[in-house]
Amino acid sequence: MSKTPLHNCPVCQHQSPGEKTIPACRGGRVIEQRLNVPTLQNVTLATRETAKTVRCGALKMVQCGDCGFVWNAAFDPELICYDSSYNNDVIGSRFYQAHLCEMADRILASVPAGTDIHYVEIGCGEGDFLRLLHERGKGRIASAVGFDPAFTAHDKLPENAVVHPCCFTPAEIEKIPSQANVVCSRHTIEHVSDVHSFAANLAAAMAPGRQLFVETPDVDWILRNGAFQDFFYEHCALYNPYSISLLLSQYGLQSEVTPVYNGQYMWVQAQMLSETLPVASLPLTEDPWDLGQAYQAHRAELLDSWSSFLAGRKHKGPIAVWGAASKGVTFSLIMNSHEHQMIEVSIDLNQAKQGCYLPVTGTPVVSPEAARQLGVTTIVIMNPNYEAEIRNMIAEMGWDTEVTVLNENTSSLELVWPAGL
Repeated sequence: MSKTPLHNCPVCQHQSPGEKTIPACRGGRVIEQRLNVPTLQNVTLATRETAKTVRCGALKMVQCGDCGFVWNAAFDPELICYDSSYNNDVIGSRFYQAHLCEMADRILASVPAGTDIHYVEIGCGEGDFLRLLHERGKGRIASAVGFDPAFTAHDKLPENAVVHPCCFTPAEIEKIPSQANVVCSRHTIEHVSDVHSFAANLAAAMAPGRQLFVETPDVDWILRNGAFQDFFYEHCALYNPYSISLLLSQYGLQSEVTPVYNGQYMWVQAQMLSETLPVASLPLTEDPWDLGQAYQAHRAELLDSWSSFLAGRKHKGPIAVWGAASKGVTFSLIMNSHEHQMIEVSIDLNQAKQGCYLPVTGTPVVSPEAARQLGVTTIVIMNPNYEAEIRNMIAEMGWDTEVTVLNENTSSLELVWPAGL
């Protein structure tokens, strides 16, 4: 990393009214840079030409030396437009469905039995989690209000639910019913570059007796695992437990943070404290710059290992990445950026993406059966969480193909190779 801090941290060097900027902040250093990356990864692109000519931007991921917050200093919100073409549906995965059920059950358990739940979700997508909560609540969800600019599924909403197809701003606060007792925002905060405006809006949505739940990636997990595929344009603001609790504390929200999704995500539960009570953030457990330096070394070795591995498998037949979401888009983009195209297809269970193409590379998205018919001989799984179910699916198909996955063990830089290699 650069030895000189380059940027002020948006989280811990914020100038709040009547408060002084934290004078000891060391600023930020660049830990990842890329050019010509798609501004949106999770879009359905019907033709290869459209995919190859999508709007692009730059990554300049900067890590704060004090709080560990990581942000894209090259991010331009004007290049982002979430509309009906945006599709990040992973409900085809049993593993992910189990995760969603666990998070829904946490929300249900947080409200005393016999008490109606009046639910608010900021950034609800197409309402999948809202509907799941309603189903698992078995009559406890008395009302539900959602906000998302890309929402189109009005005909799929449960009774007593409404979704406003817009971003959540102070102008929308009046749409929250006074009896609301749960506010939730899953996988939205990492998409917002103006971190303080979003935190202020979350705080404005709160009231005495309301609970706030936030789910977002843990950037420390990314850094420890050298997960270069988890840095992409949409995720312009990435937190660790300390930085997200510090941000929320500046708006009177006391939070608890729990690792979920095998450590890849954080589950934040917060509440508004009385003005007479001090709000504290969580302790910082590791020096951020140590993590940043370790990430860069880890990433470099992983990129070399994957390039060598794929080059050695190319002659055997087509190589596929399993997953047409952000990780697969990023991995394909990096591996296909050289003279030789390493990744030929992307496999995805989301039928809305099948028959479409990945942004920039134009890599086709196909079903598992279609990939089998194409003769795919090597499959790369980016997310170890899905390894077991993917291997089971392949076995049930009787598909003779080689499967690789990044090692989940953070103490090792090696890849998990198939037996016998």
